[in-house]
Amino acid sequence: METSFLLPFSLMLLITLNIFFTLTSSSSPTDKDALLAFKKAITVDTNGVLSNNWLTNTSICDWVGVSCGIKHHRVTALNLSNFALYGSLSPHLGNLTFLLSLDVSSNYFTGVLPAELSKLRRLKQVNVTYNNFSGEIPRGNIPSSIFNISRLELIALIGNKLSGRIPTNLDNLLNLQELSLAGNKLTGSIPKQVGNLTSLKILDLGSNKLTGEIPNSITNASQLFAIDMQNNSFTGPIPDFCKLSLLEFLNLMENNLTEAESPFLSSLTNCRNLMILGISNNPMMKSIFPASMGNLSASLIIFLASNCSIRGFIPPEIVNRRNLLALDLSDNQLTGFIPTTFPMGCKLKLLDLNGNKLEGVLPKSLSNCRSLHLLHIGNNRIQDTFPVWTEYLTDLRVLILRSNNFSGTISSLTSKARLPFPNLQVFDVSHNAFIGNLPHEYLSNFKAMMDVQENHRGSFYSNSFTLIVKGLYQIFLRLTNSPTIDMSSNKFSGSIPNSIGNLRNLQVLDLSNNQLAGFIPTTFPKGCSLQSIDLNGNKLEGALPESLSNCRSLEVLDIGNNKMQGTFPVWTGNLSGLRVLILRSNNFSGTIPSLTSNTSLPFPKLQVFDISYNAFIGNLPHEYLMNFKAMMDARKNSQGELCRCSFYTDSFTLIVKGLDLEYKRILTTFTTIDMSSNRFSGSIPNSIGNLKSLIYLNLSHNCLTRGIPASLENVAELESLDLSSNRLEGEIPTELTKLTYLSVMNLSMNNLSGKIPQSSGQFSTFENTSYVGNSELCGFPLSRKCEEPSPPVMLQEEEDDDDDDDDYGILDGFCWQAIVSGYGCGFVIGGIVGGLVLGYGRPKWLLEWIYRFYKIEKRSRRRNVAPQRRRRR
Repeated sequence: METSFLLPFSLMLLITLNIFFTLTSSSSPTDKDALLAFKKAITVDTNGVLSNNWLTNTSICDWVGVSCGIKHHRVTALNLSNFALYGSLSPHLGNLTFLLSLDVSSNYFTGVLPAELSKLRRLKQVNVTYNNFSGEIPRGNIPSSIFNISRLELIALIGNKLSGRIPTNLDNLLNLQELSLAGNKLTGSIPKQVGNLTSLKILDLGSNKLTGEIPNSITNASQLFAIDMQNNSFTGPIPDFCKLSLLEFLNLMENNLTEAESPFLSSLTNCRNLMILGISNNPMMKSIFPASMGNLSASLIIFLASNCSIRGFIPPEIVNRRNLLALDLSDNQLTGFIPTTFPMGCKLKLLDLNGNKLEGVLPKSLSNCRSLHLLHIGNNRIQDTFPVWTEYLTDLRVLILRSNNFSGTISSLTSKARLPFPNLQVFDVSHNAFIGNLPHEYLSNFKAMMDVQENHRGSFYSNSFTLIVKGLYQIFLRLTNSPTIDMSSNKFSGSIPNSIGNLRNLQVLDLSNNQLAGFIPTTFPKGCSLQSIDLNGNKLEGALPESLSNCRSLEVLDIGNNKMQGTFPVWTGNLSGLRVLILRSNNFSGTIPSLTSNTSLPFPKLQVFDISYNAFIGNLPHEYLMNFKAMMDARKNSQGELCRCSFYTDSFTLIVKGLDLEYKRILTTFTTIDMSSNRFSGSIPNSIGNLKSLIYLNLSHNCLTRGIPASLENVAELESLDLSSNRLEGEIPTELTKLTYLSVMNLSMNNLSGKIPQSSGQFSTFENTSYVGNSELCGFPLSRKCEEPSPPVMLQEEEDDDDDDDDYGILDGFCWQAIVSGYGCGFVIGGIVGGLVLGYGRPKWLLEWIYRFYKIEKRSRRRNVAPQRRRRR
């Protein structure tokens, strides 16, 4: 059978599908009138196929998509597949009484399927896949005459919005060979009558909302050779499908199926013709890998059994077959060693053993599989050195060895005349114990990551790849579409090679948590495709290279926890797709300058802004805060799209809720600002209240003054607020009690005063640690009671207190607490200064410095004395 597995399967269900099919006895107009009525129901003819070709002055048998019979010149087939037509199906199609085949697949038709189609007694094939038809399949009250269309061979309703249950009265469809209802919203269970479809060869019910057990009666449909039930909610034991002696394709992935009394995996040895078997993501199976699995038929070419709770050893016989194309046993509980029996001439394209408890070494016999595209053995217990023989696998696209016990250096090329890994797109050896320099020779020869145009044209991977067997089946295997280098969490040392800049097609670069030193390369070219670069946790120094501005698709830039220097990289604001910017724990300094007149609004999509633990001074970057659009309405900004920065393993560490937390993936609605542990001064701008989708805000350990802005009440999503260790004054705004999601708040070590606001909600749960170090605060949860306010007392101002705003000068960037804390050592310092003055005269700068110190200290003392005077009076 050469029809594609995803081809439509025929009308019966399609017909049965919608509305009660009533038989109409009205007179039949000509075929031409019926087609013109169909044309009239088309609202948009994108390519002008019908409007330019279906003309009244020409024969309908010459119209595009129309086929006629030789004898009667009546319409026998209507094929309008993939014409980009919008509209509905005209009920006048029911008047094409000689119609044998109707194909309107891959268009944009809406509405219901017309009941008049039931009049087409000669109809054999109906294909309406990939449209937007809606409606409900009736629940049994369909006129019995509809099932007298005994010629029906194919019903294909794939990829619409059909709902309801599968009808139970299918018995009269004795000629039905293909029934495909995949990609709809069908509910309920599979009717047991499906076993009466004795001519049925292909049954496709995948990607619906079907429940219940798969009926054992299905094994009575003895002609079945392809069954697809993936991505539903089926439960219970798996029927003995091996009774179907013709079965070649069986896909049960993504359900909740369990083992029967006779273990399913053991029974598979009786499936003599089985070629493709998918049972992945049935975590309740809890099988033991039987030794007899190795005796599976030699016809098996694809075996997908990921996440099935399978235990035991991998039988050596299962890999000792030349025709095996794909083996996925990932995310199970397999133990022991990887078999060493991969044969000469092995045709394996995919081997995924990720997420088990396998140990030992990576068998060199895998080098016999020269067609291998993906090798994934991550998250096991493999102990080995780097498998240099993998460089001979010239078709390899994905090599993942992460989270094992690999060690040693990654050695130089074994053959200088040959370029290694010419097609490699994902190189992940992270979370091992590799040492030494980065493998410069490998990195400089990853050809697939060099030429954007060449690899974009013929890339093997999209979000999934398709294996077509005999033109009949499509299997989708999970693969990344992002050229990636991940060598994080090892002990690599040395510098980052400049050749990294030659990898123009590279999208993800993760070298974090190593011991790399030196400078970040400055060779990132125009047209750079990088979307994520993570160099966190190394010993890199120097300035952040402005050539990174050539990477216009950059979404994640993380250089935290290094020794970087320089001023704030203003050019990052022009990276319009940037979502994560982390500069924390470096040696950046200076002010964050205002926007220049020729700069567009910066950071329109920024969600994570972390510049903590540096030496920035001056005011908070008000103009940036006013333009963080993604933090104003995260849901609107994301527009339903997934953040591409989560396509692989992007991770970053943030201090939220008082803890260092590692975020493996960034959500489209996750937002945070951390500018803590710098030397910012001035006030917190009221515009902070515009960031309504902000979740974490940390401005602690700075020199911020004045009050807490009441506009924070507008940040309704806020969960963590840390303003501790600043110079904030005044009362705590009562508006903060409206933040119902706020679970962590720290206002300690400031100059706040007055009564702590009380509420019946979340705010009252904060303990006294949130307020310590504010001597004038009172009320619950502090032990200090609030006193009744007394009449104000006028204190005589001293004559020398004439200008509070000019008292800083060379002290800009330092907090007054740091100066006052040294007051107790004044006598010692005074003695030293006095000695200098007596010995060298009275330099003007020294006297000025002492005078300013005196004024600051005096004002500080006066603030503390005034309340005491009031209390005494």
